[in-house]
Amino acid sequence: MISSLVTNATSLLQECATAYPLCTLGLVYFSYLTSPFALLHLVPIVLIKLPAAVARTVLGFFCPSLFEKSVVDDVVYITGAASGIGRLLAFKFAEQGATVVLVDKDEAQLAKTRAEMLAIHDTKRVHAFACDLAVREETYETMHRAAHNAGPCTILINNAGIVTGKKLLESPDELIELSFRVNSLAHFWTIKAALPAMLEANRGHIVTVASSAGLLGVPGLADYCASKFAAVGLDESLRLELRKLHKTGVKTTCVCPLYIDTGMFEGAVAKFPRFAPFLSPEYAASKIVRAVRCNQQMLIMPFAAHLTPLLKGLLPSDVAADIADWFGVLDSMDAFKGRAAPSSASRAQAFPVGAQ
Repeated sequence: MISSLVTNATSLLQECATAYPLCTLGLVYFSYLTSPFALLHLVPIVLIKLPAAVARTVLGFFCPSLFEKSVVDDVVYITGAASGIGRLLAFKFAEQGATVVLVDKDEAQLAKTRAEMLAIHDTKRVHAFACDLAVREETYETMHRAAHNAGPCTILINNAGIVTGKKLLESPDELIELSFRVNSLAHFWTIKAALPAMLEANRGHIVTVASSAGLLGVPGLADYCASKFAAVGLDESLRLELRKLHKTGVKTTCVCPLYIDTGMFEGAVAKFPRFAPFLSPEYAASKIVRAVRCNQQMLIMPFAAHLTPLLKGLLPSDVAADIADWFGVLDSMDAFKGRAAPSSASRAQAFPVGAQ
């Protein structure tokens, strides 16, 4: 197999040398910088695996059922499950036959969501645990208690999140710390609690609900963006760590949506709503479920948000900033209200865990 690929790659290089001499010089120089064998190893990746991956992505977009896995035997832990996207995800995974574990700080809303689910689904398939994810010890204890009562987690959805919506110098220190504890550090604790069983079985799925704000800085969202950048980095590092460990059965999905119309970003505006609209919660939840079932590693939505990493990677920083300004990114949080507009002293309590 390997010898065949090397032979084909060598033949291809010879054809390129005849047809594209400048290209050949570039390849020779690249071979000098690395090694001839490394170059031969790279060619099949670029010419075979890349087109195959693109074809699968396109086919999966139009015909996702070709790649969807069953979640009937899965135990799905969802943080921030009492309301918003987390609540919708809980209902959707339960409809697919999975056992669902609801985790949230808001005990009253959590009980309401659980009662609504029990009216439809078997009591053995719906579990609920109140937990303040901002507290490390409580998070670990809740994860272990859930595993004992509902079964080991096979799909972990880190969805809980908060936003304060303050400019950097107006952000109280305690709220900056809270943003990191909920939006990023809690992911470490839940993953460390669930991952060992997944590694042992070489089966599982970890979902990071981050944000497009984890790809691009936004004025008025410094703490939120930084915490979501951390979540995106955690997902990517974890995915590569699993690859290095050859645990191919444990999958990851990073979700980076633009603003979702759950009330969490009430007052934020989109300059061109037809180009980059607010996402409906139902649409966002459906896309997340499909991404998980299709083992999609990165879900960025809406489609226009894909321009963010592209422009940042290709353009000079000043030019990318000018385009971001033209898109209205710099002004999008000027009229932010959120779910409430309390004083800064009580703002930490006004943004409950599970507000994603």
